[in-house]
Amino acid sequence: MLDVHPAHHAANTWRDFFIHIATIVVGLLIAVGIEQAVEYFHHRHQVAETREALRVEREININRFAVATAEFRRFAPILQSDLNVLVYIRDHPGATFTQLPARLNWYTITVPFNDSAWKTAQQSGVLQYMPRDEVQRYSQLYDRLTRLAFRLQSERDDLFKARGFTVRDADPTHLSPAELAHQLDLMTDVVLMHGTSGGELRNINRQYPDFTPAPSANELYQVLHSPPAPEDVKAVSALSEQIDKFDAEHGGAIHDSSSTEAK
Repeated sequence: MLDVHPAHHAANTWRDFFIHIATIVVGLLIAVGIEQAVEYFHHRHQVAETREALRVEREININRFAVATAEFRRFAPILQSDLNVLVYIRDHPGATFTQLPARLNWYTITVPFNDSAWKTAQQSGVLQYMPRDEVQRYSQLYDRLTRLAFRLQSERDDLFKARGFTVRDADPTHLSPAELAHQLDLMTDVVLMHGTSGGELRNINRQYPDFTPAPSANELYQVLHSPPAPEDVKAVSALSEQIDKFDAEHGGAIHDSSSTEAK
């Protein structure tokens, strides 16, 4: 708070009066300037601290991204094997547990991503002191990670639904034809969501190359069994490049360049 004290004696002339007013004005300007300088350096310190926190959190998420990709690659053939077991039971009525081509496997890990530093930055108001394009890049990245986390959690939820029958009886050969048909639908949903999660991993890697490794297009096709036609790939790539060019020229938001295999 700024304190203004009255003069110890009255001004006797206009000259004394204006000198007194000027002294007050200069004092106020100096005080305001010092206060603003203190705030400026405080905000600079806040921004530096926030950037460091976001950098550390990014490194953590990059490591978790790599783990998520490794788990995608490990679990993809397991899911396909689970689906094949159910198909085998459907195509071989009366098959026993010992005759199955493999054992059902439900064991997996869901990788979480950190966003505490980003939420703290949003709540503290420090983002208003950072360049708009920098804040936008952070926002887009965390939006991507949130979407990926949602896909991974949805896949886990679908997996728990698919394995629900094991609570009653772990032997899938005991399923009735209707139950088996329903089980095939549930496992198909899990495989589809697994492919979708892989697509999100791939999309993040495209926009943020330091988030690596990521599933390749061929790995996604092996899960979804739906490689796009070459002409579709060419058309979608052309549209994606058109958006990228416009965004680069106008500072627009990074778009979602995912094609059908990544949805």
